[in-house]
Amino acid sequence: MMPDPSMRAWEPEIQPRQTIWHRLDHGARRLLPTLFCALVIVVLSAPLPIPGIAELMPAIVLTTVFFWSFWRPTGMPSLAVFLLGLFMDLVGFTPLGVSALLLLLVHGVGLYARFGLMRLPFLLVWGVFSLVALAACLLQWGLACLFRLTFMDLPPALFEAFLCIGLYPPLSALFSSILNRLDDKEDA
Repeated sequence: MMPDPSMRAWEPEIQPRQTIWHRLDHGARRLLPTLFCALVIVVLSAPLPIPGIAELMPAIVLTTVFFWSFWRPTGMPSLAVFLLGLFMDLVGFTPLGVSALLLLLVHGVGLYARFGLMRLPFLLVWGVFSLVALAACLLQWGLACLFRLTFMDLPPALFEAFLCIGLYPPLSALFSSILNRLDDKEDA
């Protein structure tokens, strides 16, 4: 009995052997956004004399998760987003799972909106991110009120939302240049 030739189309292509350095390089490029977020969490959780540092860490991480989930989802897998959220909760002494939930929701929106917004201009993408950041910060505020069983002040949550919105353009420019360099390296 002869094998069916249509079955060969579904077989994976055999790749030539890669050296350990190629594998490490590829893995490091894939983990770069996650490592950046982890470094931001570690550095900004230190008691530094920076005003608004409590809001700066979640704003940078939220912006980073949205950008990489939107433009290169392989650089920000769901498991990494979940672990980063748990790490933020442990370092920030917030109820365990709140940051993980928020980051996973932002990650999901970035993945879902990916194909609809990818060809749109930057200002529209920034507008969508602004709505996502505002909703995430208000949800975080609502969950904090629920956990503490008291109505908390809203201005800190709005400050964090506006900080996220304001950080998106410079971080997006930085990440876009990194993304272009990573794409150039992969093409080479």
